[in-house]
Amino acid sequence: MFRDHNSVFVVAFAIIAAMFVAACTCNDTADESTPPPDTREPVATDEEALDYLTAEMRVVTLAGNPLPGMMPIATLKPNAFDPPVATGPATDADGRSRIRFPADKQVALRAWDDTLLYFPNNFYEVLPKTGVVRDTLVISMVESASIEAVLIDRHGEPVKNENAGLMLFHPVHGPWWPAEADTNADGAVTFYRVPPGQYVLRIKIASGPVTDVPETFIPPGESAHIGRIHFE
Repeated sequence: MFRDHNSVFVVAFAIIAAMFVAACTCNDTADESTPPPDTREPVATDEEALDYLTAEMRVVTLAGNPLPGMMPIATLKPNAFDPPVATGPATDADGRSRIRFPADKQVALRAWDDTLLYFPNNFYEVLPKTGVVRDTLVISMVESASIEAVLIDRHGEPVKNENAGLMLFHPVHGPWWPAEADTNADGAVTFYRVPPGQYVLRIKIASGPVTDVPETFIPPGESAHIGRIHFE
């Protein structure tokens, strides 16, 4: 089974699922003139006989414009930092490429931008031993965002010149994307090139304290200002 999942990166946009068509057989009632059925095992054709499948992919912006230079990837989990089990060549000028991936594993197929200027807005879940992928997978991408905050320690003072780590938590899939940055002398920090969407944020500073920020919307192509974050 193949399923198209629309991420929460941009909740105002809907992605239409691509359709995967598998071959089906129909059994008619036999009459006396019907020859005996062929009892031989069916011969697997195409990639059904192989340990790998290939999927065609087209990568576009939310406006439908092709995105060259995007890399198709397959991961065992949908979160964006999971190591890929397969990759494909970068998309061409029309946003097209293909990916070859293991047929015996459940994988999430999407595109990846090494520069982190774009993040995928949807992915396709492929269940094991599903069969040949016959349609082109359309992956839409959204512009990356940034998150700005001022970190305040338990004494009410700015967290000065310290490394801060960020983890975005997807409402369905859990830990989704990590980032890190250094605060300045005023405790201000900016996490650049993060995926837009609706997330719970967890911020940890190098000296130890951790705090969670309730579900926050991060708009694509913009900076989300989350204000003063206090550590207890």
